[in-house]
Amino acid sequence: MLKRREFVKLVGLGALSLAMAEYTISIKEDTQKKINKKNFSRVPSSDYINVLHKPIKWESASSGLDFSRTEIFRNNELVDVIATVKINPKINKIRVFNGNNGGGTESRSIESWQEKTGALAMINASQYMSDPHLYPCALVICDGKQKGPKYNKYSRGMLLAEPKDLEGKLKKADLLDFDYDKFDYKTTPYTQGVQHWPILLDREGQIKVNETNWQANRTVVGKTKEDEILFMTTEGGYFTLYNFGRFLKDSNERTDKGFNIHTAMNMDGGYEAEMIVNTPQISYLTYGEFETQGILKNLTVFDVRLNIPGVIGVFSRD
Repeated sequence: MLKRREFVKLVGLGALSLAMAEYTISIKEDTQKKINKKNFSRVPSSDYINVLHKPIKWESASSGLDFSRTEIFRNNELVDVIATVKINPKINKIRVFNGNNGGGTESRSIESWQEKTGALAMINASQYMSDPHLYPCALVICDGKQKGPKYNKYSRGMLLAEPKDLEGKLKKADLLDFDYDKFDYKTTPYTQGVQHWPILLDREGQIKVNETNWQANRTVVGKTKEDEILFMTTEGGYFTLYNFGRFLKDSNERTDKGFNIHTAMNMDGGYEAEMIVNTPQISYLTYGEFETQGILKNLTVFDVRLNIPGVIGVFSRD
């Protein structure tokens, strides 16, 4: 049985309120645009009624790398914001880092991981165990080195990148759905990878996760129908996994195609849902704070900045 990592013992928090922090996004030509998050007095209910988003406004963070903050509304009420990094794998490399090694374990803030690696953008990776300490729950591949269990029956898909492919026939990055795609850790040519679960939305438009009322910050990896890779992290805690899949399905059906999702896979969420973008054009940072285990089980802790042992980063090929 998988063991979820231990965090802290959380006491009853009572009524929660939050004056959301101000985010500064630096734009070209030294101009600045300040975006104030709306004040949330609580995690919105998980009811999914008339949920939509406005047209996505992509801004260039670097060559082949775009960024957006998309506000999510329910009946005209702002319930969440999704920060998204869109990656062109032909222009940018994806690399996986994990602090579990033969000499011990390493856990860092996402800011520290970014500073160490020099990544243009970065998100948290997969879930990990408390025993063995910080051990990945599923297979990860870091620069060709495989870490974690070779097989986890819960795994439903895998982000792969940077194949050893002398003929150039393989995709630079791909997102597999094990209901459609095969993977063999013994023969894979890919040098970067993260397995996880569940698949939220598949290539046939099926939502592949059961409904619950478990809400939290979310990190999701997606592949678009144009073979771009998306890193998505929510700033709030509105989404259940099912509702995130439903939202992406609805987004695909917009006349402008929305996020244009081919496949979307959940990564670790809650306090571990983190994203950083650090380029001359864009500076952005968000940490997970929202976590519930359903109605009346709110474990939200504001101003949490949790160290994590695994991240996925984006790097220019230049």
